[in-house]
Parts: sequence; C-alpha cells; structure tokens
Amino acid sequence: MTGLEGRYHEIIMMANDGIMIVQDGQLVLVNPALSRMLGFEADELLGKSFADILYPTAAHLYSEHQEKQHWSDTSRPSFRAGFRTSEGDLVNVEISSSDFVLSGRPAILGIVRNVSKQIELEAAIDASETRYRALFDSSPIAYFTLSPRGNILQVNRAAQRLLGYPEKDLLRRNLASFLPGEDRDEIVRQVVSEVAQGKSVESFEIQMQMQDGRSTWVSVTASLLSHPDKTSNIALMAMDIDRRKSAESREAAERERANLYLEVMTHDLNNVNQSLLFSLGLMENSPDTPEKFLPLLNESTWNVRRAARMIANLRTLISLADAPQQADEVDISQYFESALEAVRDDFPWKELTVSTNIEEGMFSSVGNDYLHHVFFNILHNSMCFDESDNVQVEVEVKHIEDLKGIRIEFRDRGPGIPDGAKEHVFRRTGKPHEQIVGRGLGLTLVEQIVRSLGGKARVEDRIKNDHTKGTKVVVFLPLWSETRDLPCGRTTCITFYKSTHCLFCDPAMESLESVLDELSIPRAMVEVVDVDDPRAVVKKEDLPMLPCIRLCDVELAGFVSEEAIRSAVLQLAMKECYPDFL
Repeated sequence: MTGLEGRYHEIIMMANDGIMIVQDGQLVLVNPALSRMLGFEADELLGKSFADILYPTAAHLYSEHQEKQHWSDTSRPSFRAGFRTSEGDLVNVEISSSDFVLSGRPAILGIVRNVSKQIELEAAIDASETRYRALFDSSPIAYFTLSPRGNILQVNRAAQRLLGYPEKDLLRRNLASFLPGEDRDEIVRQVVSEVAQGKSVESFEIQMQMQDGRSTWVSVTASLLSHPDKTSNIALMAMDIDRRKSAESREAAERERANLYLEVMTHDLNNVNQSLLFSLGLMENSPDTPEKFLPLLNESTWNVRRAARMIANLRTLISLADAPQQADEVDISQYFESALEAVRDDFPWKELTVSTNIEEGMFSSVGNDYLHHVFFNILHNSMCFDESDNVQVEVEVKHIEDLKGIRIEFRDRGPGIPDGAKEHVFRRTGKPHEQIVGRGLGLTLVEQIVRSLGGKARVEDRIKNDHTKGTKVVVFLPLWSETRDLPCGRTTCITFYKSTHCLFCDPAMESLESVLDELSIPRAMVEVVDVDDPRAVVKKEDLPMLPCIRLCDVELAGFVSEEAIRSAVLQLAMKECYPDFL
C-alpha cells in the first residue's frame, strides 16, 4: 500500500460505523465495527459471499435497491436491509453505498449502521399512534385539533356526529364558521389568544351550529399542543351539554311561571285575608256578639293575621330577589321602633318588654327599608314562641371597630332552639328532616335581607350550652362607607374587572357569585370595576386579560374555571386579615 492508501485503510478500520467493500459478490474488506455488529471475528467475514450475510427474508430489499442504481449515479439514497449475525439472528441495518474501481474492477463501498433499536422505536410509535387514533376516533366526546389561527386540522367521529358534517367538510375551515352569532370571530380569537399564552380554557359554554342550521350547546376545554419541532396546535374538546341546557331553560321557564302564579295567589289571598279581618273586627266589636264567642274570634283573627304575615314575608322574598333596593346609610332606630310597634299590634293580648341601648342617632349602618322586616321578624318570633304573658327581650348593639360594622344581639327567654336545628333555622329548604317545621318564613327573610346588605346572621343560646334558657340572634351589619379600607389598604378583598365588550365576563361573574353563595360569603365583598367607564382608575391595558378577578394577592384572568375561583376564595378566607363578619 502507498502511504495515502494506508492512511485511508487505517481510517476505515477505526470507524464506528460498519464499512465493507464488495467485489464480484464477495466481501473483500470488512472493518472491526461491522464484524462486531454481526458477531464475527475480525477476519471471519473476509472472502465470504455477500449473500451469506443477507437475512433470507430481507435479501430482496438489497437486490431491489441495487437493480435501481446505475454506475453513473453519484448520489444514492440510503436504504434499509437485513443482515444475518453469526447466530443467525436478524440485524436491521441502513446502508449507504457507492460504486468505485478497485484494482481495475468495479466494486461497491457500503457504510452500514445498525438501526434495529430505531426500527423498534418507530414500531412502538406507530403502535402508539394507532392506539391513540383508535381512542381519538372512538371517544364519545368531540375533539378538534386547531391551528394557531383557529382552523380545523383534525376531528374525530364524535365531532362529525356533533355537527352533522363529514370529515372533509370540517377540515381546513375556521372554527368560527361553526358558531352562530355576530361575535363568533371574537370568541375564537379570545380562545386562541388565551391558549397561546399557555393557559387552559376550561368548561366554557358556547353554542355551535349544526349542518341543519340548529344550534347545540357544548362545554369547551382547550389547551396547547406543543411539538418537538417547536410548532404548536390547539387541542379543543367539546362536550355536548344541549340536554342539560334545555333542562335548565325549561326549569327557568317553569320558575318564572311559578313566580307568576305565586304573585297572583299571594295578591288574591291577601285580599281575602283583609276581608276576613274586617268581618272578624266587626263581629268582635258588635254588642250582639255573645261573650263566649269572643275568644274564638280573637283566635281566628290571630290566625288570619299570621297567614297574612306569611304572605307578606313571601312577597318580600320575591321582591328582594327580583327588585332589590339600593343600600344607603341609615339610622337603625327608626326601623327598630316601627318594627316594635308592629309586633305589639300583632299581639294585643301580650306584653312585650324590651330593654335596649338603641337610641335615635346612636347607631347607623348599611341598610334600606327591608331592615324593618329584619327587626320585625326576629321580635315577632320571640313573641310567637314565648308562652309568657309578658315577653322579655334584650336588644343590644355594639360598634365593632375592627370590622367596621355593628353587632346587634336579640336575647329572649323562650323555649330556645336545639343545637341540631341552629344551622338550618334560617332556611326552609333542603331535606325534610333538615327543615324547621312551623317557623314560617320570617327567619329565612331575615337571613336573605342581611346577606343582601353585606352582613351575616346566626343563632346561639342565650345561656351558653343550654338552649332551653332562650335564644340569642346575632346580626352583623357593615357601616356605610364610600371606600371601606382593609388592613392591606385596599377597599375590598375581591375586585372584578369587566368590560361591556367582554364576552366571558358574565359567565365568570356567575361562577364567582355561585362560589360566594356556596361558601356563605356576602356578595358585597366584591367590587365590580367596568374598565370602559371613564371614571375607572384601572384601564383595560393595565390588566393581563378580561375578565380579571383579584382576590387579595391572587389574580385570575381570562377564562377562569369555577374550581379555580373556589380555590382562590378558600385561600382568601384562610388569611388572618380576612374579616370575620360575626
């Protein structure tokens, strides 16, 4: 060998890839890497027929490739073949070959790389993709794969059934084309924008338009799909909730109809009661009425008044929900005095002795005309259940400086309320064994009014751990303040930023209110800021996205799930600075 040929031979022998030279169908050069690959000693392969190392069932791959090649080809693609080891096992290889002249005769130089593990990996990936596709297509939930612009790239069979289109009519169309309404482009834009920031859209309810023109409700969840080549798509899941929404719509319609019937019924019953009271009054005051019938007339009058009171409470509950009054700063003494007079009028055969520190101008709070019903129903309850001829009630008011509110305690000496009933006393709902039978709607109305004013109410024993010694009703009402500062310097624990142009602000507010009601947190804790209002201190560009909810030091923006809101509210309630309303 010349010096140059020797250096080439040395490089070939040191190479990590297998290298061979085939001439006249025989192996005339094999480097150690190829020998190790096939399990032979260094010199065992030299002089062997090349056909002997081809795996029988894969020999055709090499033959077919060679038949397609021409001597003049300067660049040839690599190809796969199968070699046989010394033990007779298959080794999958990838061969790059080229023709050259060796000692005056044509020869083939082959560079061989073991790709058995790569083929196993590819087979596993193919099997995984096959399983994924089977799961994708067989899922009962509609799946869409979208481009970053919202164009549909892939759908499963459930998506085709949901919208009534074949796959070919769905692909490459923008998702907005399957949404009804003028704001459909804005909906898709906001979904894409939210997901592009790495956030997930969860349980967002929208309508999609089917092929026949009908709309169907779906709950949408979307997230980002990132690929190894750094491109990304959007995975969107649409769960059919049309039956649930239809049921909710029917329920709302039935509720409206029931409220209408209730309004008519209570109005007519009230007129009947007024006629009965007038007639009973005439009979009581008539000199012709026998003395022995007077107690019966008194009892009848009381029962009619009681029925009228229940109807009045029911009408107030309806008004409170449908047309709540604006809260303002009020002097509680005027409502307390009017309630006290009304209760005494309802029980002319009883004495009501009240000791109180309430005086005109001493105590003010957030309130409205509904405060009369709060005082009236608590005092009325004491008169109703205390069988004494002289009912004694203590009413004490204290300023709670730390909480910026007043605490009102009503203490009576009636039969009391058992511990097991205290948590249910303010409501006539729930399971039958949880309801407080015979207490009317008075305390339910008290709780609803107090909560609407941003306060809370609860029931305790007048003498701790002995409910038989009477009841203590505690009511907390916040003080009126244009800007009520918290220890952190903010005006409220929860701030909700919205815009009239935000499509998702209303659903987010509904979720927030639902969580607050569930956890018995007053809605008055929420400050709502419309960023479109020129008077708003915070502008839209100052926020990451709308809607934006700030709960103390936690910020939720964009598509916010009810679970995320619940978690943030619970964290807020655990803080030491969180106001305890009672």
